Amino acid sequence: MQADLGGPPPLSIDPGPLTASYMYVVRYGYSDTVLHNDNQLRIFPREGEGQTLLQSQLWTLPPGNGVSFRDRFGNSVQRYRVVENHTSLVVAAAGLVGLSSGHPVAGDVGLDEVRDVPQSFEFTSISPLVDPESVAALAAEVSGGSDSLLEVVRRVTRWVHEEVLYLRGITNVTTTAAQVAEVMEGVCQDKSHLALGMLRSLGVPCRYLSGLLTGQTGETHSWLEFLHPLRGWLGADPTRGVVLPPARDYVRFAVGRDYTDVSPVSGSFLSRGESEDCATIASVRFSSDLEFALEDGLELLENAYVVRNA
Repeated sequence: MQADLGGPPPLSIDPGPLTASYMYVVRYGYSDTVLHNDNQLRIFPREGEGQTLLQSQLWTLPPGNGVSFRDRFGNSVQRYRVVENHTSLVVAAAGLVGLSSGHPVAGDVGLDEVRDVPQSFEFTSISPLVDPESVAALAAEVSGGSDSLLEVVRRVTRWVHEEVLYLRGITNVTTTAAQVAEVMEGVCQDKSHLALGMLRSLGVPCRYLSGLLTGQTGETHSWLEFLHPLRGWLGADPTRGVVLPPARDYVRFAVGRDYTDVSPVSGSFLSRGESEDCATIASVRFSSDLEFALEDGLELLENAYVVRNA
């Protein structure tokens, strides 16, 4: 099944593309020697929908070998293997990407116009971390019975932004939308999952995105896109409380049903020990020159947020 439903791009007034240079770097630490590390990397910008990949580079320490492919959602993926013995693994990706500087514009439609579109079934159904039925009552209350697509998206996005406290350390990558609704705390991933579940329960096809916020140094970001029957996929960011953000706000890595489809790095390793910690950080600058090298990534890591495994 095609993840992209086609159709014309969002209407916008675009004075011209902007060029951004980006870098994403992650380091994994292990309690004993790792003999073999096999991962799938989704840390490369998607083509299209207001974004053009101009150049990309990938480094690992220790070095390894990879093969590239596209997954069923059209994401660029590299399966990368490291077979040299190691006790830590660094993965760094950098490149240049062209971003639309226009602001999307979409006329409103009724919810009945987006319900039951055959190609969008996967984006209204249950997924590993998002069960729409589990948050359906909450969604009905927040939407207030509105039949307007844009109004429903705005109400849900605003409510999640205002009511779910942004707080690290409460949730993890396996936390479900229903669990977020219970604790009402979490990070961007959790806010996105809850908003996805609420919108899907109302019949709005929507998908999860992973990528970077432009013009800042931080971590990966997540938000969502909902399907407009005339304008295609349009953005909404419940962490920032923004609907229809311009393409220049993000470098888009991957789309899917939820985080399980778009994890930047996922895989396995062979060792007598365990994963001890993970540090990740990213930087995006508006620049036409690729200003990053592996040494820059190692320097960035010095200020990275570290998650230590219990």
